[in-house]
Amino acid sequence: MPDSKTIFTSFDIILPDWMHYRVHGTEVWTWLLIPVLLLVIWFLVRVLGKLVSVFLKRKEDRQGLVLEIIRELRSPVELGVGIWLFRYSRAFLPLDVETKHFWESIELMVGTITGLWLVLRMVRLSCDRLAVTLDRSGKPHAKAVIPLMRKVLKTTVVILGLIFLLQNMNVDVGAMLAGLGIGGLALALAGQKTVENLFAGVSLVMDQPARVGDFCKYGDSVGMIEDIGLRSTRIRTPDRTLVTIPNSKLAEMQIENFAWRDKILFKSTIGLRYDTQPAAIREVLEAVKTLFYKRPEVAEGGRIRFAGLNANSMDLEIFAYIQTSDFLDFLVIREELLLEIMDIVKHAGARFAAPFPPVVLEKEGRRAGE
Repeated sequence: MPDSKTIFTSFDIILPDWMHYRVHGTEVWTWLLIPVLLLVIWFLVRVLGKLVSVFLKRKEDRQGLVLEIIRELRSPVELGVGIWLFRYSRAFLPLDVETKHFWESIELMVGTITGLWLVLRMVRLSCDRLAVTLDRSGKPHAKAVIPLMRKVLKTTVVILGLIFLLQNMNVDVGAMLAGLGIGGLALALAGQKTVENLFAGVSLVMDQPARVGDFCKYGDSVGMIEDIGLRSTRIRTPDRTLVTIPNSKLAEMQIENFAWRDKILFKSTIGLRYDTQPAAIREVLEAVKTLFYKRPEVAEGGRIRFAGLNANSMDLEIFAYIQTSDFLDFLVIREELLLEIMDIVKHAGARFAAPFPPVVLEKEGRRAGE
């Protein structure tokens, strides 16, 4: 490597005397040159990154992978290249031993953080591409494992990165971990629930009783799963409040998943008054059967029957499945069917029974005659 004194000999001659004063063993002009060097390196790295991006964007990429890689990895890669250029350029500066060690520690720390940043971006990119691949392969339900996998990988990367950084800062990580052995039992007891929730979260993701976006019933409550995390699951209720349940508690609950329904049950009881004639009841039955059989949304195998005689009504029972898994669509279809049933009852000359027995009011004249 060239001698830095030889390179800067002619440069030293034209400098004023005050620039030759030493600060922490290094002359003032050298300290002033470092920010200029960093600015030049930043400019070169940005220009180089722009040129490489333009070149790569010209490549044929139907799936958009190149653009996604550029977007995710460009910043940490540029920072890493900048650190390497600064490390190479710094070797030509006339720095004393103490100042060299200072900048070496800065480079090592920033380089470790940059590497950690790059790996985290690669984890995010890999998870996003995996989700796209699962969509294209017809396995969208398998995507439920990706958010939890991403969190586990990021947590692992951060922990390993911190350990590596501490080791490079001459911290005895082994001794530090051994020192924690005294409080290891207390730490294990304190983290028992955390570990339990972690394994319960993995179980929820792998078994998939409910996925993110599913509307389900858990215990006595209902809501939509918004996120399955490392410790807890967040559920959005119909009141738009957010409920957070520890994974271990949720894993013990009975979960009824409404999102997996292939059909939705239509069940209703038509109560007719006792003064309805049998012919009218038969007419209502036949008309309702025809209504349900002709609707393409109604699955085959439905039942419309005269079910029984109650205290206040004669009941016709409807039991059928609507071929939709969307609850909003089901509400529209159910509304249309109920309105048509009302028209059928009216056309047959029948009337719906009230939930209480009718009250007969006698005239006063008749009372007096009695």
